[in-house]
Amino acid sequence: MLYTDINPDNLLIGTTTTWAVDWSWPTRGAGFIDPACLVVQLIAAGQSALSAESWVSHCTAWAKADPTAIGTFAGATARMYRTFAERKPDAAWLGAMAAAARKWASHRGVLV
Repeated sequence: MLYTDINPDNLLIGTTTTWAVDWSWPTRGAGFIDPACLVVQLIAAGQSALSAESWVSHCTAWAKADPTAIGTFAGATARMYRTFAERKPDAAWLGAMAAAARKWASHRGVLV
């Protein structure tokens, strides 16, 4: 089961517990996808792609994933956010996510 809606408003961090709220997009899929969604958020928050990937590198599903599959997902994510940003040019957050996803895809060697 994947969460797939990782964003700052949906993760509540307490002193000893963290909660993922707003389970509106539960999905089945490859285990590396949730860490990949976190990578894009970290890049949008100012991390480099390399640094963002280092944050998820200890996740077993990420470490065992086929690098080609991660690259393919990075490219698809960049194209998805680009399309969303084009449809809603006044939504600054979509532009920021499109830029972050494009940086990640570029880091992965994927042309978008």
